Amino acid sequence: AHRVMATTLKAQPRLARLTRGREANMNTTSTRRATQATCSATPQTSVLFVCLGNICRSPSAEGVFRAVVDKAGLASSILVDSCGTGGGSPDWYLPGGFSYHEGDDADSRMSASASKRGYKLTSISRPLKPEDVRKFDYIVGMEEKNLTAIRRAVTSWREDPGRNGELPDDEAVERKLKIMTDFCTRTTPPP
Repeated sequence: AHRVMATTLKAQPRLARLTRGREANMNTTSTRRATQATCSATPQTSVLFVCLGNICRSPSAEGVFRAVVDKAGLASSILVDSCGTGGGSPDWYLPGGFSYHEGDDADSRMSASASKRGYKLTSISRPLKPEDVRKFDYIVGMEEKNLTAIRRAVTSWREDPGRNGELPDDEAVERKLKIMTDFCTRTTPPP
């Protein structure tokens, strides 16, 4: 699996570590697309891609990574999903807060571009939730601003464990957080 991921993605070997067996107690019915996942058994590894609104970058990363995982025959071992950090809403993680794009399909231009390359984007926009921080082994932000927003949300959620449940400690959260460019061999800076 390690060779398949590194070769297929033409990525640094660090990304291939996502396919190595890490036991996680996964409840695949608890996320919105779990029923769409091709996982027939409890995945050993889980990867969540995160961008601002969950309509362009993270759905694209999810769609491409899911295709790579499927092609490698690893769908039953790896859960793949995506979400956003509110789409610019400053209170997306607070009780009563909202996410600008929640419930929206992936951007039609992004979907068309992905389709031309043989990828299907099936994601429905949603914000990051406390259970994602507990559930996913890898939380991959598309840029540093996404990781900052995740850290801010986790800090806030910890203030109300009755509502949000217990969350991993800071060290455990930091081990989960990655930035997408760490896995790229070529990057184009955003405009």
